[in-house]
Amino acid sequence: MKKTIHELKIDRTENYILPFLWMRGEEEQVIREEMAKIYECGIRAVCVEARPHPDFAGPGWWHDLDIVMEEAKERGMRVWVLDDAHFPTGYANGLIEKKYPKRKKTYIHYNIVDVLGAQNEVTINIAPMLKPRTSWLDLDKQIDKEEQKNNKLISVVAAKLVRDGVVLEEVIDLTDRVAGSFLTCTLPEGGWRIFVVYETKTDGGNPKYINMIDEESVSTQLEAVYLPHYERYSEDFGETFAGFFSDEPAFGNVKGFDFDETIGQKDMPLPWSEEAKKWLESALGEKWKAQLPFLWTSTEEMNLCVHTRYTYMDIITRLYEKNFSSQLGRWCEKHNVEYIGHVIEDNDQHSRLGSGAGHFFRALAGQHMSGIDVIGGQVIFGGAGLERVGISKGDGEFYHYSLGKLGSSYGHLDPKKKGRTMCELFGAYGWKLGVRDMKYILDHLVVRGINHLVPHAFSMREYPDFDCPPHFYARGHNPQFKHFAYLMQYANRLCHIFNGGTHVAPVAVLYHGESEWTGDYMKMQKPARVLTENQIDFDFVPIDMLSNLGSYNGKVENDRLFINGEEFKCLVFPYSQFITKELAEFIIENKSLDFIFVNQRPEAISNEVEATVSKKLLEAMNECKVVPLDDLANELKANGMYDIQLKKPFKDLTYYHYVKETNIYMFQNESAFETFSGEIELPISGSVVVYHGLENKFEKISVKTENGKSSIYLELRPYESCIVIENGEDLDNLELYIPLSEKVASSKYSKDLSTNWEYSLVKSNEYPNFDEGKIMEELVPVSKEMPTFAGIIRYEKTFELDKISKQGLVTFEYIYEAVELWINGEYVGMKVCPPYVFEVERYLRKGTNTIRVEVATTLDRDRLNHPEPPFMISHDPIEPTGMYGKITLLM
Repeated sequence: MKKTIHELKIDRTENYILPFLWMRGEEEQVIREEMAKIYECGIRAVCVEARPHPDFAGPGWWHDLDIVMEEAKERGMRVWVLDDAHFPTGYANGLIEKKYPKRKKTYIHYNIVDVLGAQNEVTINIAPMLKPRTSWLDLDKQIDKEEQKNNKLISVVAAKLVRDGVVLEEVIDLTDRVAGSFLTCTLPEGGWRIFVVYETKTDGGNPKYINMIDEESVSTQLEAVYLPHYERYSEDFGETFAGFFSDEPAFGNVKGFDFDETIGQKDMPLPWSEEAKKWLESALGEKWKAQLPFLWTSTEEMNLCVHTRYTYMDIITRLYEKNFSSQLGRWCEKHNVEYIGHVIEDNDQHSRLGSGAGHFFRALAGQHMSGIDVIGGQVIFGGAGLERVGISKGDGEFYHYSLGKLGSSYGHLDPKKKGRTMCELFGAYGWKLGVRDMKYILDHLVVRGINHLVPHAFSMREYPDFDCPPHFYARGHNPQFKHFAYLMQYANRLCHIFNGGTHVAPVAVLYHGESEWTGDYMKMQKPARVLTENQIDFDFVPIDMLSNLGSYNGKVENDRLFINGEEFKCLVFPYSQFITKELAEFIIENKSLDFIFVNQRPEAISNEVEATVSKKLLEAMNECKVVPLDDLANELKANGMYDIQLKKPFKDLTYYHYVKETNIYMFQNESAFETFSGEIELPISGSVVVYHGLENKFEKISVKTENGKSSIYLELRPYESCIVIENGEDLDNLELYIPLSEKVASSKYSKDLSTNWEYSLVKSNEYPNFDEGKIMEELVPVSKEMPTFAGIIRYEKTFELDKISKQGLVTFEYIYEAVELWINGEYVGMKVCPPYVFEVERYLRKGTNTIRVEVATTLDRDRLNHPEPPFMISHDPIEPTGMYGKITLLM
């Protein structure tokens, strides 16, 4: 840690930031300028993305990427490449359509015909049932009728109807009775539903995309994108050329982003391949075809039905891992580069089909970092746990309490990831998002374990570019560009601290993916929220890790679960109607561990149909504790399963404990309105320093010891965070940490600076050529007079002091939103978020003093000067612009 502290003090850290640089075929000088601006932010890597480029992986692309590579080499930067012509990954630069049409996505789908009240044999024409039903509403739709001719019958199964589409599990396989295109059969009395299941390449998602569960199809992605880049830049692979980034690859069995494609809950074509068929036949036995209808329809017994759904999802997610993620990852390893990216996690899509990849952990298995994204208003200051409304309704509990931890858990626990978790962030929030809320989002992610960042995005299109702003430079139009650079330097410092060590968390929470495939379940964000609000840290752990601990440097020892260096005191299982046989066996084999089922125990085993075996496994669960969700935190604390403790409750204080030679803690106040002010009990001994990353400043902090327990006192206002380091060095040379409230209370003199300011305006691309100044006797938002202005506002005035003091603070009540301060011509500093308080004692002098304030807005209001964009993801309130309210000098 001495080395890390020294590197922070001299502001020399590694790079952990690789923003998207959108490539659309710009002029050479534009590309070089943008690379220079990225470097100016203290960023030493980029991830180039065709958005789209008119000649991806062609001569035009190589011309432009050569320029990026040349600039990167000269500046000591690294280059990543988003691995397709456009998002989502899987288009393979059009090679499926151009060269390999037989490799496109394959599905299984079904049709039904009901046989009700038949007295004799019936004949059914199967041929028209090997394609989707259509109506007059579909007459204008394009249908690939030629490809439909290749659809193949898999099975014909009759199931007895019970009610509302529910059937009995004792079915009749009629497949062998199909002759030519016709089925002729006689069914027992009653109502029957006949399912015709068929294989197709036409019924699902984009036919130009690869099949994620077919090895040969996925190899098209390598041929189309990875190999051409290697052929051109092989000498740079592993050096300037860092690797490839997959953006939201998915099963893609349906089009769109409905986020509701749970197996058995939605009628939809399902992913398929020859390998999936072989695995399913092996798992289900010779009667596997007869069980296929259970993938779509529910049964009275929900026994074979659940088993079939679980088995199918288990197989296709393992094939996704094997044929897509791991194939790309192995290729990158062989060629000395890394493979990173993320899937769609939104609203629990991480465990679903459609735009999801079915299982978060398996989908990212081949990657060398874990990865998520936080875009489009998913994490919002003041919005913890509240519903989001954008393109669709969003689960605020998932975004605030699960998403960041889901990503970092995999980074912590998989040796391949080397403790690294990447997050794509800021994109599609709109121009309302400025550095103030970027700082909050950044802290929110780092305090949950994110330690590599992909800011979205640097766009080289002329401003205004309507494509998913904000854009950090915006061809010189973003008033907050230098403030963004300041924020990125802060981000690199934070990530430097939280790389190369080990996360500490007392609790493991079971990943709920498999539970969602099978029956009723509690989303993992429910216990995650309870733990977060009670400062009990955790990681999400999938069943795959528990049943294969050896592959994750794991073991059970001394009543503890160890995974890749982390030690868990307890495993918490969100309620699940069904659990897997593997989980039950893990519990039975490790009775010394503390297990807690939330709300109630499981009722059945998802992948065991033998009743006696299932019963025996479930009986063993009776020895495990059941705790209501509302009592979970108290139960854990009563049994010593916590790491830190607050002397008084504060649900919005989040923390992260990290060991890197010594104990390191990050604390963030996530409340929008309340200040955290209180004692925190920590398992530390010896001296402690507090680190303020924005100012790159260390202070020593008093440690209080009572009854053998140590605690510190912290004060964090909304937007504030800090890092506490045990056994900091050179404490004698550091100032003592004093909470802001104490500094304010100790002031003996105050001067109101709220009136008679001269103000002037300038657009960002014309800075510093401000217009002629005007006098503002009482500070009001500039937006009252100029509602569409966006840029930099300069405020200037003079004031008199009869004396000066050893302490001086200037406090600003309201600023929108980034500010810089000069006193007597000397630069005091920058603030990108509240509290807008500057220490100014060294700049003041007796007599006349000058003060200059420059406030940078976002480009939000400038939207009103331009035509409405072609699409609008969400609607946001517009905040007042400039500096207003009370401005006070305290001495």
